[in-house]
Amino acid sequence: MSITLCQQEEGLNDVQEVIKTEKAYPERRLRGVLEDLGNGCSQFLTLANKDQNQTGRTKLDKERLKSCMRELESIGQQAKTIRTQVKKNTVRDKIKLQGVHIPYHSIPDVYIWMMSNNKRIAYARVPSKDILYSGVDEETGKDCGKVKTIFFKLPGKKGFGAAGWTVQAKTEIYLWLGLNRQRKDFLSGLPNGFEENKMLKGPGSQSAPPISLTYTMKQIFQLRVHMYQARSLFAADSSGLSDPFARVFFSTHSQVTEVLNETLCPTWDQLMVYDNVELFGEVGELRDDPPIIVIEIYDQDTVGKAEFMGRTFAKPITKMADEHYGPPRFPPQLEYYQIYRGNCAAGEMLAAFELLQIGPHGKADLPPIDGPTDMDRGPILPVPLGIRPVLSKYRIEVLFWGLRDLKRVNLVAVDRPRVDIECAGKGVQSSLIQNYKKNPNFGTLVKMFEVDLPENELLHPPLNIRVVDCRAFGRYTLVGNHAVTTLRKFIYRAADNLCPLTEEIIVNYEPEPTIKKMETMVKLDSDEKGGKKKKRKKGGDEVEEEEFDESMLDWWSKYFASIETLMEVRPSGKMVYPKELENEFDNFEDWLHTFNLFRGKAGDDDDQNMADEDRIIGKFKGSLCMYKVPVSDEMQREMGFDSNMGMFQNIPTNDPINVLVRVYIIRATDLHPADINGKADPYIAIKLGKSDIKDKDNYISKQLNPIFGKSFDIEATFPIDSTLTVSVYDWDLVGTDDLIGETKLDLENRYYSKHRAICGIPSKYAIHGYNVWRDPLKPTQILAKLCKEGKLDGPHYGPGGRVKVANRVFMGPTEIEDENGLKKQTDEHLALTVLKHWEDIPRVGCKLIPEHVETRPLLNPDKPGIEQGRIEMWVDMFPKDMPAPGPAIDISPRKPKKFELRVIIWNTDEVILEDDDIFTGEKSSDIFVRGWLKGQQEDKQDTDVHYHSLTGEGLFNWRFIYPFDYLQAEEKIVISKKESMFAWDETEYKIPARLNLQVWDADHFSADDFLGAIELDLNRFPRGAKTAKQCSINMVLNEKDIPMVSIFKQMRIKGWWPFLARDENDEFELTGKVEAELQLMTAEEAEKNPVGEGRNEPEPLEKPNRPDTAFLWFLMPFKAIKNLICNQYFWLTVKLVVALLLVLVLGLFIYSMPGYMAKKLMGV
Repeated sequence: MSITLCQQEEGLNDVQEVIKTEKAYPERRLRGVLEDLGNGCSQFLTLANKDQNQTGRTKLDKERLKSCMRELESIGQQAKTIRTQVKKNTVRDKIKLQGVHIPYHSIPDVYIWMMSNNKRIAYARVPSKDILYSGVDEETGKDCGKVKTIFFKLPGKKGFGAAGWTVQAKTEIYLWLGLNRQRKDFLSGLPNGFEENKMLKGPGSQSAPPISLTYTMKQIFQLRVHMYQARSLFAADSSGLSDPFARVFFSTHSQVTEVLNETLCPTWDQLMVYDNVELFGEVGELRDDPPIIVIEIYDQDTVGKAEFMGRTFAKPITKMADEHYGPPRFPPQLEYYQIYRGNCAAGEMLAAFELLQIGPHGKADLPPIDGPTDMDRGPILPVPLGIRPVLSKYRIEVLFWGLRDLKRVNLVAVDRPRVDIECAGKGVQSSLIQNYKKNPNFGTLVKMFEVDLPENELLHPPLNIRVVDCRAFGRYTLVGNHAVTTLRKFIYRAADNLCPLTEEIIVNYEPEPTIKKMETMVKLDSDEKGGKKKKRKKGGDEVEEEEFDESMLDWWSKYFASIETLMEVRPSGKMVYPKELENEFDNFEDWLHTFNLFRGKAGDDDDQNMADEDRIIGKFKGSLCMYKVPVSDEMQREMGFDSNMGMFQNIPTNDPINVLVRVYIIRATDLHPADINGKADPYIAIKLGKSDIKDKDNYISKQLNPIFGKSFDIEATFPIDSTLTVSVYDWDLVGTDDLIGETKLDLENRYYSKHRAICGIPSKYAIHGYNVWRDPLKPTQILAKLCKEGKLDGPHYGPGGRVKVANRVFMGPTEIEDENGLKKQTDEHLALTVLKHWEDIPRVGCKLIPEHVETRPLLNPDKPGIEQGRIEMWVDMFPKDMPAPGPAIDISPRKPKKFELRVIIWNTDEVILEDDDIFTGEKSSDIFVRGWLKGQQEDKQDTDVHYHSLTGEGLFNWRFIYPFDYLQAEEKIVISKKESMFAWDETEYKIPARLNLQVWDADHFSADDFLGAIELDLNRFPRGAKTAKQCSINMVLNEKDIPMVSIFKQMRIKGWWPFLARDENDEFELTGKVEAELQLMTAEEAEKNPVGEGRNEPEPLEKPNRPDTAFLWFLMPFKAIKNLICNQYFWLTVKLVVALLLVLVLGLFIYSMPGYMAKKLMGV
């Protein structure tokens, strides 16, 4: 199994390498790795099943084997499942799931100690499973019978942390662990070419290991280490940089590179030669499996010893004396090696290693070292020409936009910063920002420099961004730095941006239907089409259509419809993004990028991302563009507009601009509890620049999913006020309010993005209603502006709903209705169609932000990395120099409407009979009906009791009255009540509108008996039957075949409904029927037409004419006596009569016996 897991680990490393080098089809390689893992698990299970019945195993061994088999079977099944889910866009996520842990082996591990003066100073631990021998190759440990390199580390607490990561000693050791009967094979894995020095002969000495080995085969090699560069190294100094050098170990030899000061991406460009390296063993074995090379990176400190930064391992490419030095193996190619600091990645190193055998003629047979002739570095040899990358001249253009959020450095605020750009020894400096607080943007936008870079894009050196503060007396203080490790995404590719515009292409050749009032509404039900829904009639397939009430629709209707649409994956009017908007649009870095600036020593935490966040000291905003020189004709044309701007044409100026920021806060979900009752009292706080708004007075009591429905208008000046902070606080009666979580938005990148994130594009254009167009620019104005900025031909509006932009032709409607229902001709729908398909426009096209709601996580600085909830919101931005926008959209939470539900219980029928009459023996029940609205159990109401019902029939004529608050659009009842007598505020609950009716049997001296119940959803419940005979249990169990009604549309309905209860088999059974009348009235209507509860005034109901059967045994006593004697107590009566007769006979006997005896004695 160890072999299978090792192969899996190697395969995953290959997949990561494929992803890193951006090679094709990484998903195929991952599927192959998962398939091999599943086959390996199956093979293990096959072998384990054979060994399961072997003798000599204890119960513990058998149970452990069963546990391992279950674990491996589960791993195999997971591998097969994940293999089917691997796709090109999910490869990175699936790699993270492949962590397989091997169960602890039952044999103790092997410890090797290094001793000095009888003291243990270092140790190495070798897992026993790795060196365990078996006759079956699949069961043999991966290191059994092999010469392996072992590294010693410090024991105890010294071995943890940075101090324990350095290697104390290195040794090459041969280990073999097996049974005593297998010891004849313990030397089978040693390299050939040795002689054994055995101990003196004695009993069993033939199988004893030798005292020592003498190798007769010795090979002489020369090792050439080509250290080119490293990137993304560990920041070991407080400045956020390091002074790195590399120490390379091979066999018993060691050398170091030169020290490069203050960099995280050193380019050593150094060749290190190890002469006369002696290796023992046969030539073929050394060629196939050479010893490993250890490379350790250190930070040189002026005081004290060098600090360990990371380590990596490599194997050289071996060339024997009789082999030709040439392609394809030689000269070796530079490769990236991952550097590790403990268990964390700590950068990458670009190097190549070759091991050359020195033949009989000495070093003369070795290939010459051809280094560059224009480099004079003294004794340091550069990387030879055949190995170092082939260079080409590139021009790097740098867009210097500005600096943001710079913190203090050495307790002094940054005032006059400058940015230095460096790549491969060349660079450029930005202009100096004279006053960072007043304007943090640069005066000169674009600068460029030329540099020689490798033609292979994977070998491009990092680009270093450094920010320095120019202080008094000519001092320059390093503020922070950033290393751009890969430049591939900044390489300009003309073929991607230029395409012929000759052929006309119709994008939407089917015009949309004419816009009608109903079509501007959002569909509220998944079954609705065209603003209507179908309703089934009682008989046959005939259906009738019912239109929506337009007055019910508002902004929240569109919002909730969009949430349903999101789950159904269908297009809708408003896009609800389940994450931050910037995640959907690549952080809005289409032309303006944000580079985090780091300062300070990197941490040793496992979560490297969290450690890096603490080191962020500010941000540099700008961009890069690189291309080969001389430039092509296409690029010359692109740069022809303004040569000073290079490839950054048509970008706006970075002068300060005044903006109206409108923030809409909809709701928060899954907030972290902040009070001891497990709830919170949240409210919104917004901060932008000097504006700080706290909506403390409108806190929502005891809610973890509050609906805020607020909008805030803030005036801001970019770039000074560019970071918007939206916080959610918990209101406290005593003490300061607690921060639940906050989210931060970079408004500047949104404002300048080509995706036009300042105001979302709605799916429909409307001039009135809840869906009104809210952008100050109409679609035609927006389209004309985009075409002008992109230097496109158009827009050209033609007849028949046709518009042409560049070589794209779009079709759409041309009519719109005003508030009075009059139709007008307009091109706004046509322009909106183009805007919705703007990504189809050649050269300048990109997806424009639709009307949306984004969901952002709330984070707390005191609880880093832990999400405290989510908030749904969106932001609109309007420049002050443009036309003023209209009023903010009303997204305030819906107010419930007051209703009154009147329920009249007329009759019941076929109610099951629970009681037995003691006199008559007949089944009967004392029936009454109980009702309440869900969530208002404390307001439940009961009818009077219909006593002694013999047939299950009950007559009541009783009225229930239930006032309630109702949200018609959400179909919920709103209840506000205090949770306890100590609560400060009432808590609001939203509950489905459901009426509960129950039938009970009243008892005088015991608890009432429950007989049956029915729950009616007032928005959708079965239409009542006209007669009791037509009422059946199918009205509830088979709702699909029964016409459904809503009391909010019907307003009044009367009929029969069944009562149900569960029997002993937990199945529903019919326990009665009720005739009821439901009437819904608004609070105003109810106030005008009041009625009384029960049969009270006003408008009392008629008293029911109930049969007088409550005292039936008084009216027919003979029948009652007959029932008692003949039916219920027949045998008891017989026994009593017989007993009385016996007593009577005995009494007569006793009474007459003395006289009879006297007569006999007297002889009378």
